[in-house]
Amino acid sequence: MSMTLDKSASMNAVAERLAEHRKLNGLTLEELARRASLTKSYLSKLERGLSSPTLATVLKLAEALNVTVDQLISPRREASAIVVVKSDERAPFSRSPDHHGYIYEAIASERADKSMMPFVMMPPSQLGDAPMSSHAGEELIFVVQGEMEVVFEDRTVHLQQGDSVYFNAAIPHRARSVGKTQAQALVVVSPRRVDSNVS
Repeated sequence: MSMTLDKSASMNAVAERLAEHRKLNGLTLEELARRASLTKSYLSKLERGLSSPTLATVLKLAEALNVTVDQLISPRREASAIVVVKSDERAPFSRSPDHHGYIYEAIASERADKSMMPFVMMPPSQLGDAPMSSHAGEELIFVVQGEMEVVFEDRTVHLQQGDSVYFNAAIPHRARSVGKTQAQALVVVSPRRVDSNVS
């Protein structure tokens, strides 16, 4: 049986799970927005499937709701010690123009109690007015295809296929594809909190 995901249906399911967890926590839109440092109007768009969340937003919402990222972006499945994810089975949760062209797809989202959160990221070629992202934990970006730049406040790191950067995710950052083809990177985020003053 094929497990190919319908990308738009998958993102609509994210909206439904977000609303479900908010209601289970007895929170209004305004209360959850305040807890996650988001605007009420943006949160409302997420719940109605009119917008899709960035990685940083998913991490903030998971913390505010006291759930795992996987509980927000993937359906409940039986836990397994070994999880195989084919390329067309990744769970997309950010794939829209309102996120400045970023595409994120979760890997092994059905695995419960992970100590790592792996994603595939395809950054846009133009940053425009894309804001810097920051969140708790540590982050690894490994370039699988193409070339990209990871922009920090005080430096820009150029990465080619096979290169990587590992950093405190509390440091504001954003990324863009450079070159002729869109870059594709493996991103691994650890949910462990680290001192935001560490450089």
